[in-house]
Amino acid sequence: MSAAVWSWVAAAVSIAGLWVGGINPRAGWIYGIGSQGVWAAYGLVTDQPGMIALSAAFVILYSRNLWRWRGTHFKPVAQAERGETP
Repeated sequence: MSAAVWSWVAAAVSIAGLWVGGINPRAGWIYGIGSQGVWAAYGLVTDQPGMIALSAAFVILYSRNLWRWRGTHFKPVAQAERGETP
């Protein structure tokens, strides 16, 4: 696969992750951890060690967010405004 195709695939995976994170932050962080494999592969294929390091940093930050927000129950704003529970 060419570097251009890798970059488009990685971008699409990241955009999907932002969409998932907007629906459920916890699921978004988990998805983000998994998606870093695509970015690390892109860094390897294109010989960009900085991209690999960035992917590692993102995994650390996503993991930290998961840990810090454990036990939090996220619910849509409309539900929260009505006082509904998940």
